[in-house]
Amino acid sequence: MNSTRRLVLLLASLGTVSSAPPAAANTAATHPAQDDKKAEYERRLAEAEGSVEKLWKVYDWCEARGMDKEGRAIARKILKLDDSQRRAHEVLGEIEYDGKWFPSEKKVEEYKKKQLEEEAKRTGKVLHKGELVDPADLPFLEKGMKRLESGEWVSAEDYKRVTEGWVKQDLVWVSPEEKPNLEKGLWKCGDKWLSEADADKYHSELNKWWAVPSDHFVVYTTCTRKTVDKILDECRRAHREFNRVTGRTPLVPVPLLVLNSLEQYNAFHGGSNGNAELRGFSSLHSATIAETWDEPLRRGMTSAGVTYWNVSNDADNKRGPIWVRHAAAQALAEGLDPSPKSLSRIIAGTANNAIVEEWWKEKTFPQWFRYGGVSYVERWIPDQFVAAGGDADWIRKWSKENLVRVGGLDSLDTILACSLSLDSIDASVKLLNETGLLVHFILDGKCMPIVEAHGALKQALKDPKDPKAIKNAFTVLEGQLRKHEAEFRKFAGL
Repeated sequence: MNSTRRLVLLLASLGTVSSAPPAAANTAATHPAQDDKKAEYERRLAEAEGSVEKLWKVYDWCEARGMDKEGRAIARKILKLDDSQRRAHEVLGEIEYDGKWFPSEKKVEEYKKKQLEEEAKRTGKVLHKGELVDPADLPFLEKGMKRLESGEWVSAEDYKRVTEGWVKQDLVWVSPEEKPNLEKGLWKCGDKWLSEADADKYHSELNKWWAVPSDHFVVYTTCTRKTVDKILDECRRAHREFNRVTGRTPLVPVPLLVLNSLEQYNAFHGGSNGNAELRGFSSLHSATIAETWDEPLRRGMTSAGVTYWNVSNDADNKRGPIWVRHAAAQALAEGLDPSPKSLSRIIAGTANNAIVEEWWKEKTFPQWFRYGGVSYVERWIPDQFVAAGGDADWIRKWSKENLVRVGGLDSLDTILACSLSLDSIDASVKLLNETGLLVHFILDGKCMPIVEAHGALKQALKDPKDPKAIKNAFTVLEGQLRKHEAEFRKFAGL
């Protein structure tokens, strides 16, 4: 018999004599030992009941035998007797925080959040990413901004620059190596450092304008630096007076573009920036809102007010401050009452011909109130910069004369409807003037029902997240205006 056949027979014989392993018998054999261990555990536990010290001995006995489940049960018994037993808490995997023990990290975080929420209610603060912050800081923090020691909020990137020693000249960052140029009184224009006179020439062209930040505005302008100081004076007046109208102003600076001539104003709206406005109202007035001008939008700001101030022309120079206030107030109004959905569509390139209507439908302010506030700031306040011996009320008188010349006041319903249109420019210009006079009456007419309704409106405007309350406040104010139309006409003196 050869070796291969012998191997086959051997394997066959092994298969015939094999039998199933006595698994059942072996398993059964282990039960007595397990039963004995369980019984011993029960006996030891009964003897240790009520004693922390004895229970710990039972725990040690369980631990030595791998009886984890029973060990945790012992730890719970120990804590019922003495909650200060740190080891028992640790056996159960609990986490200590604020002098308390919690079953998991999740429960710790829930506790922290609840504590912060309660503290927020006590202190008037709000919760942001696990920290309490002032409500006024929230809009900046939500944008990922950081606050410098000076109190100014900047982007995380700009914050890094500041820590590295960079400084700002207007909106232009200057590296530590370039700082000596600042001490020489030079201005950074592109990649060159120029004197103020040369910098004025550089910035006098469209799209090369100065960009000058202030507390409430970022002023883009092709005017000279000397004129910038006058523009900022008018911006401060606009901010102060517009706050009388609304009771609040934007938390962040809003953009304002002041060009140096009517020619530039027309070129801005009709040239390369021809899509900067939706309704073409630059043809209606010498100041307007450039809803879709992209430069401030790229910087995360709202839409810009736009106007011009030509200091070389006597008539334009006199009216320049008036138009600056109008444009500044337009920017403030847009900062308080923006149209984010429509703007997002415009930026994304998905807007259609209905965008103008959609833009204004998003507004909370009725049109008469927006343009009334803007027109009031423009032409119904006294001229605080009038020369000695001059008439501080010349602007108001001039505005009234304009109304007399075109037939006097329209009906209150017509003014409240405020139907502005390029198809009826004269009527629209008149309406702008009339809405400003109406707001002047609300603020200075001393008609108590109107004063009270306006106060309620300003209170409602403090919470922009409650549009229903704002709408109701406007309805009440308009109702009171209709009831007191006679007082309005008497106040107007027309």
